[in-house]
Amino acid sequence: MKVLHVFTLAETAEAFFDGQFAYLTDGGQTIHLASSTKPNANFTRRNNIAFHQIDIERRIDIPADIKAIWRLFHLIKKNRYDIVVGHTPKGALVALTAAKLAGVRCRIYYRHGLIYTTACGSMRFVLKSVERFTGFCATHIVNVSPSLSKLAVDDKLNSPSKQTVIGLGTCGGIDTTRQFNPELLSNIDKFTLKSELGISDNELVVGFCGRICKDKGIMELIDGFRSFRHDHPDSKLLLVGDFDTRDILPTSYKHEILENKNIIITGLIDKNKISLYYSLMDIFVFPSYREGFGVSVIEASAMQIPILVSTSHGCVDSIREHITGEYIALDAHGVSEGLETMQDRIKRMHYGLNGRKWVVENFDQRKMWPQIANFYNSLKHETI
Repeated sequence: MKVLHVFTLAETAEAFFDGQFAYLTDGGQTIHLASSTKPNANFTRRNNIAFHQIDIERRIDIPADIKAIWRLFHLIKKNRYDIVVGHTPKGALVALTAAKLAGVRCRIYYRHGLIYTTACGSMRFVLKSVERFTGFCATHIVNVSPSLSKLAVDDKLNSPSKQTVIGLGTCGGIDTTRQFNPELLSNIDKFTLKSELGISDNELVVGFCGRICKDKGIMELIDGFRSFRHDHPDSKLLLVGDFDTRDILPTSYKHEILENKNIIITGLIDKNKISLYYSLMDIFVFPSYREGFGVSVIEASAMQIPILVSTSHGCVDSIREHITGEYIALDAHGVSEGLETMQDRIKRMHYGLNGRKWVVENFDQRKMWPQIANFYNSLKHETI
């Protein structure tokens, strides 16, 4: 099969499909990638894929969107793809519109999340309408979590018969052997990083990993941690990530993060080093308002960290309640109360061990990728 994957930004492909594309090309697929930004040359070489640069605006821009659809239409006609896969709301919109116009019989919307759920007013209506139109253009929809599938049906975004979730969700799992594996890290490396960050051995480390923004529940996390620390002064908050430039935190919260000596923000971290930062955490907290799937949650679980997570769509699928972690209310009290429930060291250890076992069994790439290949293979008869 000859498959075109369309992303708004190549960085999304690099973050979630590195290695998976190589696995699929080794299995016989020919994969092309189109996006507005160029991927790293090592990424395309490593994954055996061809790249086409097509300018796709992240925001709604009708003239620019028509131009992107036109260019994709000609690319599809020229290369005669069997399948076109659109990723992220905007990339999928232009990709599947072009694919439908070009007569591609198999058009897949890879739904990574639903951004309208935190929008308001006319913008919410527009974004929801875009989801419905993209769903109309698609012949198949891969949702990255069961709760995302449920929400799509509840909000009547598309026909339930078009939808599927591969395995228990995610875009393709994580590497629990060579990357998110606590046995690979040395005590010396952990001690060195702790010293660099100013964390002492007797301090409880509350951790988070992701974009530092409102949608991730950072304000609730800061307020909840402040309340918790009043009774537990030997604790620090470790924020692994950088400030988002679109969903911007209020100035007061940004100032507190930068000035409070008990809050550490790392900035952007090399993905190959991120497991070391997870290893410093005693509790991982993820109070997000919306996710496709809480990937950072299962990364932390793979590193044997107990979890506190909101019950928002995408997040709810990332733990087993009372086994690998606990759900929390999405407010400051929910965060502080959840942290209180995790004060038992033995409980934290059990949740961590259970979490790694669950993630290895269900989300390891070596188990996910064959399921993804089977999904594509099941579509072969539709491309003839």
